[in-house]
Amino acid sequence: MKALIWILLAVAGTALAEPAEVAKIDVSGKLIAPPCNARFPSTQQVELGKVNLNQLTDDRATVTDLPLIFDCQAGARVDLVLSAGMGQASQSVLLTDRPSLGLRLQLRDKTGKPGISLGETGSWLVEDEPLELTLRVKPVTVGELPDAGSYSATLLMQMTYR
Repeated sequence: MKALIWILLAVAGTALAEPAEVAKIDVSGKLIAPPCNARFPSTQQVELGKVNLNQLTDDRATVTDLPLIFDCQAGARVDLVLSAGMGQASQSVLLTDRPSLGLRLQLRDKTGKPGISLGETGSWLVEDEPLELTLRVKPVTVGELPDAGSYSATLLMQMTYR
């Protein structure tokens, strides 16, 4: 019986003494710069200033142009989609937190072609110069004339570079 125990211990000891199989996986890669860099911060606040309620009634509120400039490698494609953070009254009007007040939006390039509105995708192929876009914003009434007071809205812009 003692001999059997010694044999089992000897076999178990040799099994424990053998090295385990080892797998080694080397992972490598390369980080590259994106094809485009925006000259504006990813989160920003835009002050539209004061608008008289009479200007809203007559649709004479001041248009604010916000420049959006991208430095891109030649041949890069920029795709942009505008989305309403608080909802939209139409394809071109973003809702604000003030009832009956919206912001008419349009994203345009310098070619003068019609721009894109909410939910549309704009695509630009960038050549040797920066891509210069302009976001046009104008306060408008949505239904009845809103009460006086401050307001805010959120516009989301999804940018894809290729």
